[in-house]
Amino acid sequence: MKLLIALCFYLLQPALWVGVIRTYLVHRNRVKRERQLFSSAIYEDFYEGRHFVRSGLILGVVVSIVFGGFLSVSVQWLFLYELLILVGLLIFPGQLFPVTTAGLVSVVTILVPHVPQLKPFVTWFNNIGLTALKVNPLNFLIILTLIIVGSCVFLHVNGGKFASPSLARNQRNNRVAVYKFNEMSIIPFLMLVPGNWFVSRFLFIPMFQINGHSYAVLIIPILLGLKLTVKRSVPRSFFIRLSKSLMVLSGLGIVLVGIGYVATKTILPGIFILILGYYLSIWLAKHEDNRQKFEYSEVMDGIRVIGIQLETPAAKMNLQVGDVILTVNEIPVANEDEFYRALSTNSTYCRFKVRDRNDQLKITETAIFKNSPHEIGVKTYTHPID
Repeated sequence: MKLLIALCFYLLQPALWVGVIRTYLVHRNRVKRERQLFSSAIYEDFYEGRHFVRSGLILGVVVSIVFGGFLSVSVQWLFLYELLILVGLLIFPGQLFPVTTAGLVSVVTILVPHVPQLKPFVTWFNNIGLTALKVNPLNFLIILTLIIVGSCVFLHVNGGKFASPSLARNQRNNRVAVYKFNEMSIIPFLMLVPGNWFVSRFLFIPMFQINGHSYAVLIIPILLGLKLTVKRSVPRSFFIRLSKSLMVLSGLGIVLVGIGYVATKTILPGIFILILGYYLSIWLAKHEDNRQKFEYSEVMDGIRVIGIQLETPAAKMNLQVGDVILTVNEIPVANEDEFYRALSTNSTYCRFKVRDRNDQLKITETAIFKNSPHEIGVKTYTHPID
């Protein structure tokens, strides 16, 4: 019963519902963009919402089971964290700062009692009833490490699975497709909050006594996610590599936690190291992407595949985003009109000659929906090169 009450507290959090609304708006804008580009959406289903719920529940349950009875945060940390993620989601809807938010709040919480210039924060906390209670600062480093681990898992599972293109211009003013990843989740994290601030104001909040100290049991919303654009790499491979980099950073975080357990003075530098390491990992991934010679650009000798619709004949073929279709049913094609005219020469079957992103040739073929060549599922540039 107490856990159910704690879950109700999580469901009442405004940050959770702002995250749900933001996820829906991302989905709606993506579908609108795909329809403008191709007359029909590549991915009609609400996969952003599916990832939001599934990743949040699985990660939240696992983390809460493993760490739920051991980690505690102060009321100040919780108040500032939820305020910042809420403000970030409302004011910066195009960005996500999960690691920055948790790291910044942890730094402020650790420094407030020790820096005279931050005394106004102490006064403000006291005025609203958030009396300072000591919490082991090592908990903040552990939470930040867990957020990086969660981000790693979230990207590994979801990143680049649905390659939805946007159009941009390269330095030669040619149209190129770029692939934006803009997904998030808010995981329910069971944590303990010392003191009676919550219980005195919300009588339904469950409370435990541990070693003579009172702890409120709360399920706290923790933000995960990332907004990033892939320009030249294979989107799925890009995010797999990035998730591996974050896994290495997570290992460093575990080492820093061990060092912080022995030497508490290393906790604050450890938090800064993890924040910097997170952004360094993202910068290195983007730098590697920009170094690729390949571009998802228009071509003169075929048509570039920039999207493949699910549950269509194209999805069953050995086609990849970035491939160039050179011939259809032995007929050379150079634009979308020629592509569909060539498809129409056979109402039930098609055969493609394709050049992949590594300039290797391949032949792929499939049956198509009878008399419906426009339902082949290949998405390409809708107008010929100027």
